[in-house]
Amino acid sequence: MNNIISFFERFLRTDVRYLAKGTFWLSISRVVGVGIAFGLSILYARYLPKELYGNYRYIMSVMGTLGIFALPGMATIIMQSVARGFEGTFRRGSFLIFFSSFGISLISFGIAAWFYFYGNNTLAAGFLIAGLLVPFAEGLGNWRAYFDGRKEFQKKTGFNIASNLFYGILMGSAIAFIIAFDIAPLFALAFLVAAYFLGHGVPNMLAYRSTFNVITKTAPIEPGAIRYGFHLSFLDAPATIANYLDSILLYQLLGPASLAVYSFALAPTEQIKGFLGLSATVAAPKLFARTATHEETDELKRTLTLKILRSVLFTSVLVGFYILLAPWFFRTFFPAYKEATLFSQVLSLSLLLFPLGLFNTALKAEGNLRKVYIYQLSAPFAQIIAFMILIPLFGIWGAVAGRLLGRLITHLLAFFLFVT
Repeated sequence: MNNIISFFERFLRTDVRYLAKGTFWLSISRVVGVGIAFGLSILYARYLPKELYGNYRYIMSVMGTLGIFALPGMATIIMQSVARGFEGTFRRGSFLIFFSSFGISLISFGIAAWFYFYGNNTLAAGFLIAGLLVPFAEGLGNWRAYFDGRKEFQKKTGFNIASNLFYGILMGSAIAFIIAFDIAPLFALAFLVAAYFLGHGVPNMLAYRSTFNVITKTAPIEPGAIRYGFHLSFLDAPATIANYLDSILLYQLLGPASLAVYSFALAPTEQIKGFLGLSATVAAPKLFARTATHEETDELKRTLTLKILRSVLFTSVLVGFYILLAPWFFRTFFPAYKEATLFSQVLSLSLLLFPLGLFNTALKAEGNLRKVYIYQLSAPFAQIIAFMILIPLFGIWGAVAGRLLGRLITHLLAFFLFVT
């Protein structure tokens, strides 16, 4: 085993032992999460009508877009500050995130009123429930950033597993209740939305309180961190919109059934991306610690590129395996969504350059606002424009093409900005 680890350390020129230790614990959490998501997906595919599932995904997409009001960039700053010893940033940043997330509620209530006025009571009920519960799901999840900053991946894993199990049980119970009592679509959608937000909100409240109580009121706050967090949150808005715009456009143009098919095509790639992203999460605290001075940043620029490019070889093999297994996978587990197979195979190509995404983290750690602004605004707007042009023309294939184009631009732009 030591010889294998030594080989990878020489090949990737990085501390594989540290990555393996960190990703081991995060992988356990991820396996549990993926297992629960996979089990729920089977229930969605086999027991829920495509129209009901499509309506549910539409609400989740709109709420995801509104997540910009929960200051998503503040979590990056919390992790960065905690990694540098400024734990008070968590207390200050978490308060701001929670109270800002009520902006999501207000807009969600407005959307619910709009649908009710136009006679769509089903979506109106869904958005009303979402607005009531979203602050606890979106506003209190930043405890994960605290544990990442402290490199306490084992403790984070324990909280994550408990959270995932609670969510899985609650959502599974909601689906079983809908099936057993043949619930009408309006109430069925309300049950699904409530189960989702309660399934994430209740564990978040408990984990947040546990984390908040261990930090003293006198813990130091990193100078300028909160201001930088607002900058990153503002800059995250285009990326957040770009991440959900394809689903919203597909729903508006083609209806809930088409969105359901696209969601199943996209899900495997997103789960694989989550696994690949574990190494980036583990590496992030070190990147933040190694960009405290100009000399350390220059050294990182000289060494990071080769490590990441060599990692592309591993993602290429992974993508090849998925493309071969996808037909069997959909035929076996999601027979109602076999038409999503080819879409999913093409979408998996976006993972080829996934390791280059670490340049995004490195860019934020460097703290050059000009570069961060260029990156955070240019790449998402390119994807937004692609979606708005391609989806009306080509439907689901337009969404697939827009995803691939957006990922390519995102990774290459982050690489270029960091190394220059």
